[in-house]
Amino acid sequence: MSGDIVMNDELLSRVENDLDRMKERLYEPLDAIRSADPSAVGEPGLVDVVSHFRDRWDRSIDEMCEATGNAREQLQKIRDGFAQIDADLAAALREE
Repeated sequence: MSGDIVMNDELLSRVENDLDRMKERLYEPLDAIRSADPSAVGEPGLVDVVSHFRDRWDRSIDEMCEATGNAREQLQKIRDGFAQIDADLAAALREE
């Protein structure tokens, strides 16, 4: 029917799982960068550049992971809302 609202819970569940995996995959390289010693590059000017890059990368990954977590939370609210609406509608139809 046209105009129907359809919510594919299986698809939304997969998206939630993908968001969780994204956070894990973003932090893997960040952990490697955090544990790297910038002084290993030798040249003092390059050490500063590498350190600056590491700090910026650290902040950027944290921000992306925060946004990913927020998106996942909002997606869960949507799924919960649709489940509640579906339950309310089923209950109302039983009462008729």
